[in-house]
Amino acid sequence: MMARTAASLLLAATALILTSGCAPEPATPPRSATTPVGAPLPVVRTLRTPDTLLGLTKNMDRVAIESAKRHLDTLKREVAPATSAAGWAYGGHGPDADMVFVTGVSGTVIDQQGLVERALNPYRVGAREQVDAGPLGGTARCGQGRTEMESYLVVCAWADTQTLGIVAFLSSRPIGDRTAQFLEVREAMTETAG
Repeated sequence: MMARTAASLLLAATALILTSGCAPEPATPPRSATTPVGAPLPVVRTLRTPDTLLGLTKNMDRVAIESAKRHLDTLKREVAPATSAAGWAYGGHGPDADMVFVTGVSGTVIDQQGLVERALNPYRVGAREQVDAGPLGGTARCGQGRTEMESYLVVCAWADTQTLGIVAFLSSRPIGDRTAQFLEVREAMTETAG
């Protein structure tokens, strides 16, 4: 009788342990306290380097790639923690060929205006004009200047709540307004999920 009671208690305890506190994983991620029930999950943005930009292919020259990635660490610190980082050079396949350099990170962006200004600081550009940030929103500025090698330069930077980036256009010939191309590059670099 004693063995039977102990076996019954052991069986009951095992059943209790197996059934208590065991719930299947939710199929969707839990909503935060600020996301109302029934509201769509927030869109998450990351950045990438596509195979081509503006019809220009990726430049595989180590020096060009390093130039494009030069400011990545600085940008990563601005959005800590960074959730993605992208930097590459495009074009430049010939003595007078134009080049485009892209550098960007995703993460939490707090001070959009300040970050855009700081992102443009390393470049030799004059007045930084506010430009249309396009359908991805946020804030954007562009400036024109010359490099140390006297190439023509247009640099644009953007920041929104999740991304911060720089697009630099380099040419041996004078460069006009590049706002439309800047927006095209920004959209090509941005991936959304959610």
